[in-house]
Amino acid sequence: MPHDLRPDPRRPATSDSLSPFLLAGTRVRTWITGPVAHVEVTQTWENSNDQPVDGLYIFPLPENAAVNDMTLTIGERTIQGEMRRRDEARQAYEQARREGRTAALLDQERPNVFAQRVANLAPRQRIEVKIAFDYEIRCAEGACEYSFPTVVGPRFIPARQTDPGEIAPPIVSEGSHARQRFSMTVSLEAGVEAHELQSPSHRISITPFGKGGQRVTLAAEEKEIPNRDFKLRWKVGSGEPEVGVLAWRDPGGSDPSGVFTLILQPPADFDTASAAPRELVFVLDCSGSMSGVPLEAAKGVVRRSLGAVRPEDTFQILRFSDATSGMGSRPLAPTRDNLRKALAYLDSLQGEGGTEMILGIRAALDFPKDPRRLRIVAFLTDGYIGNESEILKEVRSRLGEARLFAFGIGSSVNRYLLEGLAEEGRGEAAFLGPRETPDEMVQRFTRRIDAPVLTDVHISWRDLEVTDTIPERAPDLFDGQPLILQGRYRRAGTGVVEVEGFSGGSRRIYRRNVTLPEKAEGHEALGRLWARARIHQLERDLHDGPSPSVVESITRLGLGHHLMTPYTSLVAVDSEISNWTGSSAQVGVPVEMPEDVSYQGIIGRGDAPVAARQTMAVSPGVSGGLLSGFGLAKDSPAAGSLPPARNAAPMEEKAKPASQEGDRAPGNKKEARDEESTKAPGFTRLTIYEDGSDGIALEGDGSLYRLRGVQTTFLKKIDASEMEEVRRALTQAGTDRWRGGGGGPRIVLDAGKVTRVIGLSSSDPSVQALAALLRSLASLPGKASSFP
Repeated sequence: MPHDLRPDPRRPATSDSLSPFLLAGTRVRTWITGPVAHVEVTQTWENSNDQPVDGLYIFPLPENAAVNDMTLTIGERTIQGEMRRRDEARQAYEQARREGRTAALLDQERPNVFAQRVANLAPRQRIEVKIAFDYEIRCAEGACEYSFPTVVGPRFIPARQTDPGEIAPPIVSEGSHARQRFSMTVSLEAGVEAHELQSPSHRISITPFGKGGQRVTLAAEEKEIPNRDFKLRWKVGSGEPEVGVLAWRDPGGSDPSGVFTLILQPPADFDTASAAPRELVFVLDCSGSMSGVPLEAAKGVVRRSLGAVRPEDTFQILRFSDATSGMGSRPLAPTRDNLRKALAYLDSLQGEGGTEMILGIRAALDFPKDPRRLRIVAFLTDGYIGNESEILKEVRSRLGEARLFAFGIGSSVNRYLLEGLAEEGRGEAAFLGPRETPDEMVQRFTRRIDAPVLTDVHISWRDLEVTDTIPERAPDLFDGQPLILQGRYRRAGTGVVEVEGFSGGSRRIYRRNVTLPEKAEGHEALGRLWARARIHQLERDLHDGPSPSVVESITRLGLGHHLMTPYTSLVAVDSEISNWTGSSAQVGVPVEMPEDVSYQGIIGRGDAPVAARQTMAVSPGVSGGLLSGFGLAKDSPAAGSLPPARNAAPMEEKAKPASQEGDRAPGNKKEARDEESTKAPGFTRLTIYEDGSDGIALEGDGSLYRLRGVQTTFLKKIDASEMEEVRRALTQAGTDRWRGGGGGPRIVLDAGKVTRVIGLSSSDPSVQALAALLRSLASLPGKASSFP
């Protein structure tokens, strides 16, 4: 498949004569004290070129990191970063760049994806950028984990998302590396005895220090390639207290209120014997990035989970990439024959195409509900998408009474998305790396869903002035899962927190005494962590659409607590001029392909579906980062005006090999793609929308479909003469002049690299003739069959 190498207008092209490898190394130092980790990330930049350059490096941090500091070190000089409104920080950076001063700008593109810019890096110059953040360590059942991501996985970005931000760096070519070294040091002082330290992701060395502390570094033989998450796990104690409170309050400060984190362990004696029967829906991401090892791991999770299905339950398996299908038209009883069919269906699944996750969400949540059963959806994906907000909004609007559990499969998963799916879905997120077996994760999942300890949880306070609690809506509580609340308090004192909900079919309540201290100075980071959680809470409100008041609230929180947000950035500018030439080349720093992710699956097989052909930015020795998926640049006339994806939630009645699923699904079959490339080079899909999302679609191979809502029906295959007539009509209609959009009646032309739209309000007779031709083709005799 030829790559689309058109430049992205948001990102300058890299000169062929320049080396893009500006990052010599990343050094991470972490101090863990109790439940709080303080992390410093030091990036070492070196310019091996003979001319000044401006660099852009896209990198991940933990999704709940409270980033509050950046320094720029040039020789003996250290420049402290300033937190400003994002547009003000960018203006300061651009002015410094024009003046020839070295500068650094840090933007948050997603809660877990950041863009570091460095301006006027002189030839042979070496600088350091240090970023600091706080991070909350979560423990459950005495087991704790610290995770640090090292690379942003390639993102699938639907063309309807007009400006996804800087979230897709260029990727080094297959067989080569990005040349930067990665080092990790963790100093662990858990507050209580920590034991069974181990890393499922890296080989480590452990050295004791101080009174009970342990220092962890990468083992000498570790290759130090930043291509997978670093994970460190340990256990604390043998039992856990019913109530744990951490607080920070400075009575002499300008703000007399305090902040707290409250950890409640639910009672172990709640009756859960009368658990309702369940409707288990497993949704597998079968896009190109899941090809090979990740998809096989996801299949393994489902296979083991099927072993825990109860006789009164039902189950369904769905898959999605560019389209969605399932192993049946309805959930099935767990009979021996149905389970055998499920395993055969799993074996048939392959990874290919883009990641239209919204189709999987709709397929899992939209089919008719069984009032006798609780629907539990298990979503298995690497999360390599750029439209997170759209997906989370979809879950919020369609969830109903269902519960959604998210399984992150792979070496560098999008934890922000996965945690968001679980949060909106009132479930839990879990992660499986390439060196881990799924057994423990599956056991935890099946134990969680066996019967929730409490559902429909409500929290109330007595004799305590508590405000701004997070989360606003408490999640269900599952076996072994603590309830974690954050909030503010106006005055110190002792009171009662009441936790009320349903258990075993009955309403239950338990109460615990809580003391919030007058003075608590040992956990200053809690203030930043509360503010970060509050910002996240406000960001969730933006899933439903823009809100200037919410944006301003987030901005003020970021400035007031010196925190990175989508609307606040850190900028550092040197006082000295380092570049007197008046010009500099702009370079995108390449990154590693995440471990076990297939280059073929991401960059494209020869038979990759057209919908997965994504714009690439290519630098010397770089295979390409996914910048603005589907080849639609930010300033394209059709950007933002595309119709919704068409292949939503159809299902098969029985399992078939992937190459035989259904009657030529659009963009989903190798045979159709081969015919498309030879028979109809002019377009990949031509669609006329008559009313909302209803209409007619003609694929490039001549397949004709009827579109009604989420249902796609195969009508017929038109012959060569009819296809030639369509081509002539397209030529006469002058598609290069189409500049329409919107959601009304329209014709949409998809041609791989470009999408053009024209409204049917057009008085152009050639456009009306094209519409009439498409309608006439659809009305010709032909046996219709439902597209599975």
